[in-house]
Amino acid sequence: MKTKSFIIILFLFISQTVFPQLKVLLEPDIKEFMRDMYFVNTSVGWMAGSKGFIYKTTNGGSSWVQQVSGVTKDINKIFFLNENTGWAGTLAGSVLKTTDGGAVWTETVFSTIRPLVTFTLMDILQFTDENTGFISAGALKSIFLLKTTNGGTNWSVVDSLVSTVDRRWYDLSFIGSQGMTVGNKNNIQKISKNLGQTWALAGTINDGFFGMQKSVHWLDPQTVVTMGEGLEFSGVPTPIYKSVDTGKTWTKVSTSLTFNKYDRIKDGYFKDPQNGVGVGNNGFSRVFVVNTTDAGATWTSSTADFAVGLQAISGFGDTLFSMGSSGRILKSNNFGTSWQSLPYKTAAAIYGLELKKDKGFAVTSNGDFYYSSDYGNNWQYRSSTGANNAYSMTFVNDSVGFIHKENRHIVKTTNAGLTWRTVLEPVGFNSRNKVGGIAFGDANTGYAWMSLNDYPNYFIFKSTDAGETWNQIYTVSGPGYISGNLVAFDANNVTILGPDRWVLTTTDGGATWAQAAQNGFPDGFTNKDYEDVVKFGESKAYAIGIPFIAYTSDKGQTWSYVDHGLTGFDSSFYTISFSGDTLGVIGCYDGSIIKAEHGGLSWSVDSTYRGQYYLFSSDINEKGKMIFGTSSGVIIGEETVISVGTGDEAELLNSFNLEQNYPNPFNPETKIGYSLNSGSKVTLTVYDVLGNEVARLVDGFQSAGNHSVVFSPSSGGKTLSSGVYLYRLQCGAQSKINKMIYLQ
Repeated sequence: MKTKSFIIILFLFISQTVFPQLKVLLEPDIKEFMRDMYFVNTSVGWMAGSKGFIYKTTNGGSSWVQQVSGVTKDINKIFFLNENTGWAGTLAGSVLKTTDGGAVWTETVFSTIRPLVTFTLMDILQFTDENTGFISAGALKSIFLLKTTNGGTNWSVVDSLVSTVDRRWYDLSFIGSQGMTVGNKNNIQKISKNLGQTWALAGTINDGFFGMQKSVHWLDPQTVVTMGEGLEFSGVPTPIYKSVDTGKTWTKVSTSLTFNKYDRIKDGYFKDPQNGVGVGNNGFSRVFVVNTTDAGATWTSSTADFAVGLQAISGFGDTLFSMGSSGRILKSNNFGTSWQSLPYKTAAAIYGLELKKDKGFAVTSNGDFYYSSDYGNNWQYRSSTGANNAYSMTFVNDSVGFIHKENRHIVKTTNAGLTWRTVLEPVGFNSRNKVGGIAFGDANTGYAWMSLNDYPNYFIFKSTDAGETWNQIYTVSGPGYISGNLVAFDANNVTILGPDRWVLTTTDGGATWAQAAQNGFPDGFTNKDYEDVVKFGESKAYAIGIPFIAYTSDKGQTWSYVDHGLTGFDSSFYTISFSGDTLGVIGCYDGSIIKAEHGGLSWSVDSTYRGQYYLFSSDINEKGKMIFGTSSGVIIGEETVISVGTGDEAELLNSFNLEQNYPNPFNPETKIGYSLNSGSKVTLTVYDVLGNEVARLVDGFQSAGNHSVVFSPSSGGKTLSSGVYLYRLQCGAQSKINKMIYLQ
């Protein structure tokens, strides 16, 4: 009976691969998309955003603690009067209040004052004292300006923008009892003389290039400055206006800008009536800053070397805090002349992920670089890789790596990401310039491809000096957008895989290129996009798409459709990695994980994480440890237990792990590795598919640590035929089973 039970277990194993249990190895300090921030001094501040998340810092933004808001509604605005009293406004028509620095929040729903309107917008939240506050909220074409005189307990409508067109107020400023609102139309500026109780139209901004106004500031009772968003794609210059007669007439003052003059200002701050700063982005997720030193009469503009677009600012004299994409906060101690990124992890997507020896490397879309020194178990913020969004990363060893960014930008590190320098200068920001991929055929020869000029053309660059310099070697018209990656089999054989199953290959180091042959694809797959590719062995590679797998064994000259037999996928295969030439993993956009064994002879799927994560990147090391980067900045994978020995020894102890044999399939012998998390009696036994023991490779006590044994068909004194065999590791109550293939 015992033998029959074991035979059943063996058959179940053949049909269903056992996946390792994954856990969260990196969790962002800021877990959700942040929409607003507010500092009350140079130490204490808050961030708020999606799903009711609120964070507080007491050390100038170096670290953040999550607070319990009590709601799961999206918070769009946050405002504090002092270290104790503050408010947060949700998109769903409610406001939260705290009187103890955010330890406890209470909610008041104000949308009931307009029961026929479903509130979905919150653009202004501001208080002039502990009792008097204002909100601009509502829905498209139904915006209301609300006022409270009792600290937010009750609210009343004091004005509105109910219309057949989209009209919104974005900011409000008071000087004494005099207020001014601005928004997305040139004729909705309003002024109040009685602390916001009633409002009257101010003068129209008569400018054919008007752009929505996001920030307004009184400099004195007569002078007001407003700043807003340009639009480079429509030729709308950055709009900054000034009035010296309380808004009756307006003069455009941003004509003094000569650099990035079409960019977008999201928020502003004046430290005194003469000196002001506005922050925003240039439409390509890069910092944009404007400054004035003469009360807004003239302006200068600049950028900073970070891949974030700024959307909120708090200032205290020369000290500025500005929040950008995914909750990244930049700090300036010299009124915006230079900026530094505060060292914490945000919820930006992990687009690059690699394990090299005992080190781990990860890069987010906004250029944050994370580092692990313990096999990917723990991760720290290490550096900013600079401007332009990062989408592809490769390390040639555990110190030297490259990140390929938008706008034809490549940066290099030689100290494991501690510092980065540009090796291919970026182009200007006048078009969408996307990343195709980057790879090295050997230590000196690298290739990168990208789109320029809003996608239609592909450009291929090459380096022959270890990535120090890059030269354009080829230009070709592409399908009109970009996806995929590239694989370098060696210095001369390179294949680029893109959208619409577009595949370009070279065998002479990029001197000539030709379309590769593609065989066996089903009807209807002509317009399917490639997403990723991985080399294994000297001449083999797998490429994945939406949702398909292709295979080459001739260094990319021909690609064949793989009938993987998997069903039920409604999203793309997104990232692929291999360990050696036998074990691989595919991460799917929907969170599913596909495991390839025996070099792709068998494929199996684990749906445990489907719907929990969107998988954007992956790697699998020589020990078979799987690791995945997600769209939310989380890294999941197998945890490695590390036992540090004497001297330079360090043993990797995967929690009772049985590795895939290598090579597999094998002939005449194969190596089986395994790890024990404690010393115990150990047996390692080989069985045929009927459950008959054919060899006992280990039978005795072994200490905790890594072990390996070589198996050949003659190890058990029997003559074995070609076929599938199973090997079982037993250590106390723990056991694991893997399968292997012997080919005569």
